[in-house]
Amino acid sequence: MAKLPVSAEKIIEAFGPHLNYTPKEGYSGRDEPDKTVKTHCCFCGMQCGIQLSVKDNKVVGFEPWMEFPFNEGRLCPKGVQRYMQNNHPDRLLHPIKRVEGKGFEKNNLG
Repeated sequence: MAKLPVSAEKIIEAFGPHLNYTPKEGYSGRDEPDKTVKTHCCFCGMQCGIQLSVKDNKVVGFEPWMEFPFNEGRLCPKGVQRYMQNNHPDRLLHPIKRVEGKGFEKNNLG
């Protein structure tokens, strides 16, 4: 059986899973987005229409695009979750590698 290089608690602390509870003060930017961007859901080949609420160049919510002929404002659960994953604390933003005795660290592939 494989042996973890560090304790499971340290791995979870560094890489998750982290629960994404609403902060006590609420989410910033939810009240008034800077703009609404009409786009397509990129999760599957259906390409449903969606309007993203954007504040400070970050997606803070979404609205149905009722006039889009294919989905008429409806989205599947996968499409809804896709846009809420961008700022999740568990999202990897760079490749990582396992280092014996240390756990995981950033992998500079160059």
